[in-house]
Amino acid sequence: MNYETYDSLSKHPFVEEVFKKGMEINKEIAKPSGLKVGAEYKRDPNEEEFYCLRLGYCLAHLLTVVQQMEHTMFYMSNFSPTDKMKKSGITRSTHLLWSVENYIVRTQTVYDRLLILIDRLFHIQNQSDRISHDSIVTNSHISRTTIPQTLKPVKSAVKKYYHDRNTIIHEASYLDDELRKIEAYTILSSNSDYDETDIEFIKSDLKWTVRDYLKNRRREFTKINKNVCVALGNLFDQMQPIYSKKYAEICVK
Repeated sequence: MNYETYDSLSKHPFVEEVFKKGMEINKEIAKPSGLKVGAEYKRDPNEEEFYCLRLGYCLAHLLTVVQQMEHTMFYMSNFSPTDKMKKSGITRSTHLLWSVENYIVRTQTVYDRLLILIDRLFHIQNQSDRISHDSIVTNSHISRTTIPQTLKPVKSAVKKYYHDRNTIIHEASYLDDELRKIEAYTILSSNSDYDETDIEFIKSDLKWTVRDYLKNRRREFTKINKNVCVALGNLFDQMQPIYSKKYAEICVK
C-alpha cells in the first residue's frame, strides 16, 4: 500500500501500534496534567515504558512536520490582510516569502526528526543534537538492517532544498526571481507617483504573477509531500518488525 498523504500515513500499522502502546502506558502511569505540556508520572517509567513513550513522542513530532508541510498549501494560497497587518508591512510578497521559507525549513526538519526516530527505535539514545545521517547509517545495529537503504528515498525527496534551508537559517532570506518580481509589483502598486490607470495595470500584473507562482509552487510542493509520505510509508513497513523485536527484547530484561 502507498501512503501518499499525512492522513493515510497516520493510519499506518506501525504508527497505530506505537501510539496504542504509548497511550496505554500513559493512561496507567501519568498524572492528570490538564493543559500542561510536560507529563508528570505517578512513578518513573521502567525501561519498557520509557522506550514506548519516547518512541511515540518522536513519531508524533515527525508526523506533525508532515502535516505542516501539507498545510503550507493553504497558508500560502490564502491571504486576507487586516488593517493592522497592512500597517505592520505585511504584503502579498512578504506573506509568500514567509510561507515558502517555512516550507523549505520543514523539508529538512522532517528528515532530522526521522533520524531521531530511528535512533529511538533501535534504543540507542544518543543526544538529539548529536544525531546525523552519518551517525545513523554507520551505526553497527542499524547498518545491518534495511533501514539505511530505505532512508534514501526520504533524503532524495527533500534534498533540493538542503542548501536553501541552511542559507535561510544561518545567512539570508530565500532568493527567488519570481518572488522578487512579486515584491517589485507590490511596491509599485502603492506608488503615489503613478496615475490610476498605471496602478491598475500593475495590480493586474501582480495578480497574474502571484497566480502563476502559486500554481507552480503548489504543484512542486505537492509532489514533494507525496514523495515524502510514500517514502516514510515504506520506511515504516521496515520499522514495524524492528519495533516488535526490540520491544520484546526490552520486556525480557
